[in-house]
Amino acid sequence: MDVIVDRLLMLMAELRDRGESRLPSERDLASQLGVARGTLRKALERLQDEGIVERRVGRNGGIMIRQEHPVMQLEGLNPHAPFKVQRQLHRIQGVPALLSGQGIESATRVLKTEERGANNLEATKLGLTAGSRVLVILRLRLANSEPLSLEQMTLPAARFPGLLDRSLNSLYEMFERDYDVTLASVDEDINISRASASVAQLLKITIGTPLFDIERVSRDEAGVPVELSHDLFNATLTTLTHTAGRSVDDAGLNLHGEPHVSAQLH
Repeated sequence: MDVIVDRLLMLMAELRDRGESRLPSERDLASQLGVARGTLRKALERLQDEGIVERRVGRNGGIMIRQEHPVMQLEGLNPHAPFKVQRQLHRIQGVPALLSGQGIESATRVLKTEERGANNLEATKLGLTAGSRVLVILRLRLANSEPLSLEQMTLPAARFPGLLDRSLNSLYEMFERDYDVTLASVDEDINISRASASVAQLLKITIGTPLFDIERVSRDEAGVPVELSHDLFNATLTTLTHTAGRSVDDAGLNLHGEPHVSAQLH
């Protein structure tokens, strides 16, 4: 149900940007979203209960977007952002160090922490057996008081005893200082996704705004995975950069160190 609600909110944001306030008919919406009309009605009823849409009867009736609702008034994509954070893909660097190096004030809000059993994806990415204990940390990163990114980090609990009882603002420095864990290599998959309603509220952007969607696996000096992270960066405030070297082999000039980058709108 949450997925259908988010897709409706994204559609509403697009309609609003075009100056429209009426949603298509239930039949057209169900066809457009590829869902049953009963499922669609439940999602619309939820939006109506939250005051985001209203049903009007009569010749000019239909399902209307309430433009004054706060969720429809969030700040949109701004091409003239007051600053841009340069995130270098060829460097292993935490967000606080990244921002301070560019003269940008950083802050972190820890939204949630938990210790639990690893799901299948987490176990596979971290080289653990299914159900092994992991630490999960959800943080909101701010740059000059503006929400920059939402990060969920998953760590093998055995490598970091007592971590959740510590300050969680700057973890990479703590890994090396207190746990003798040095990050030596990182694999990142980078996609473009769109902000759901919940993410939009946290990042203070419009629903459907493009995000840099980054999945990261970090390894220690022995090549053992120690971190699985999923980051959502506000594309308004972020520029991704990468530096590649050149070398000559029998086939000619080749670039080395290129990141795996794929662009896909969700």
